[in-house]
Amino acid sequence: MEDLAEQSWAGYRRAEEHGGDCLVRPSIPVLFFGDDRRYFESPRRVITVGLNPSCREFPPEDRFERFPHARALTSVAPALDRHLRALRDYFRERPYDAWFQPAFEPLLNGLGASFYDGAPSTALHTDLCSPLATDPTWSQLRGVRELLEGDGVGLWHKLVERLAPDAILISVARSHLDKIGFPRVGAWKTIFTVERENPFAVEAVRIRVTDDRTTLLVFGRAANIPFGTVSGADKRRIGAAIGQVLDA
Repeated sequence: MEDLAEQSWAGYRRAEEHGGDCLVRPSIPVLFFGDDRRYFESPRRVITVGLNPSCREFPPEDRFERFPHARALTSVAPALDRHLRALRDYFRERPYDAWFQPAFEPLLNGLGASFYDGAPSTALHTDLCSPLATDPTWSQLRGVRELLEGDGVGLWHKLVERLAPDAILISVARSHLDKIGFPRVGAWKTIFTVERENPFAVEAVRIRVTDDRTTLLVFGRAANIPFGTVSGADKRRIGAAIGQVLDA
């Protein structure tokens, strides 16, 4: 992962120079959240996807509270081993549980996976548009999205090729799906529906992430957080349904 980590720092340096005041400083590029070593040993490889890291990952009172191993890193000559250790230990330090727990964790649990230690499979979180934390949030950024996406989207694709997941879980504005450039194998299909007055459909399509591997891309519409209008119990049922598709 060192080569991808170095590419993330190259993007950070460009944002420092040309990104204005939107880049959270000091901070580090978050190539992924979670223990990639345990991920690669997992019986089921699952990644989740957002747009870019929240500024809350780097609280103003202690920017490196969630990434203590990165406290002395600088963009000039970052120690990549310490950078990767900070990313791997994220869910063992002080993670942003107020987002990760309600957003994806119940769905992962239905799949037999978790961001945290103790589950059969270890999941990772990634960000499609940029690994850089910004303030304001992505939806409110003006004038710098193209710069950040120019580095971030391509880097995300390289990361996914390296991770070769069994499933990718994403819940963002549907327009962002157009940024995913992996070829689709077949068409979108509804794999689960939460039956209610306003039904919530979970869709999936196979994408080819490497020449010899396809991945199940799973999409559900977002609210304030991923899958935000769905209860924890329904998220676990969605996770179980995804597992059935993977096992078919």
